[in-house]
Amino acid sequence: MKKIAFFTQNLSTGGVQKSVSSLANYLASYYDVSIILAEDNKALNYFIDKKIKIHKIKTKKVDIKKDGVGRELFDYRASELDKILHDLDADLTISYEDYNNFILLQTKNGCKKVLSCRVSLSESYKKDSFIHLLESSFYFEMIKESYQKADLIIAVAKHIENELLQLNSAINSRTIYNGIKEMISVEDETEHNNFILNVGRLHPQKGQKDLIYAFNDIKDEINEKLIILGDGGLRQELESLILELNLQNRVLLKGFANPYPYIKKCSLFVFPSYYEGFSNSILELMSVKKAIVSYNYKGADEILPKGSLVELSDTENLSKKILHYLKNKSNKQNLGNKLYEICKKFTLQKSFDSFHSEFEQLLS
Repeated sequence: MKKIAFFTQNLSTGGVQKSVSSLANYLASYYDVSIILAEDNKALNYFIDKKIKIHKIKTKKVDIKKDGVGRELFDYRASELDKILHDLDADLTISYEDYNNFILLQTKNGCKKVLSCRVSLSESYKKDSFIHLLESSFYFEMIKESYQKADLIIAVAKHIENELLQLNSAINSRTIYNGIKEMISVEDETEHNNFILNVGRLHPQKGQKDLIYAFNDIKDEINEKLIILGDGGLRQELESLILELNLQNRVLLKGFANPYPYIKKCSLFVFPSYYEGFSNSILELMSVKKAIVSYNYKGADEILPKGSLVELSDTENLSKKILHYLKNKSNKQNLGNKLYEICKKFTLQKSFDSFHSEFEQLLS
């Protein structure tokens, strides 16, 4: 039986962690599967098949103020990963996210190397930003210099693959979209009715400030409340904005909560995100025939039709589109039905089968 290793940061919480665990569990029926974690101090919050072996790189204590500490930590993890891969004698390793992809490519191990790329490069690696204690320029330089060494690069959306090809036309790449296991079914209820819903961490990327301003513009024309699920560094600023606009009885920040009862009961879902990789939450909403209004972030049109989309920062048209669907029930229902038909193309089984097929070709 061929040996496959997954390399990722942790299995705590998040879309990457969910993708790693679900694909690893599926492939455990075909291969001897291991998962290697770059951090040993995070909880494992996803079910992992008992056949799968977990390996962890010991977390190294570093002085984050020290010059060159980002590269020191990077080199340490690459060295430790190399040792683990040698002991495992893996035939193929798939890594997740650019930072871990670079670490895998830094190793001398001769296994087939597959990289999973999941974010928009232009939006994620802004000038003067630091990720894993490394400057954004490090990421662009590494993509240009090293990504052609990978046996295969798998992007979660076509716009991400296109960005990679613009930086390095020598790469071998494919797009495999995320998928959802099944149309979601919800038994739990929420006490709220007749509301607009947004779900996401409270961060400028997710556009909640724009949504609140758009809601404020039409609040006197509708009865719906706005409920925002999620938490994050923008919470205090959003709370202040809600008070400033006197919306404290109409806009509710509910923090972290099970989103599915809210999805079941919401009148409309609004997704004013400025950038995304590929949003599974959008697919889940589509699967229950919910109408969605979204910013036209790069790649949104790979999932959503024109009738859902508003240009970035255009809060005036965002409010108009929200009002249109709340006032025109038949149009809202037609959009929900259209989205439901589209989401049938994005099944988890199709995604799994695509990965399995690519791995079989590499291992043959």
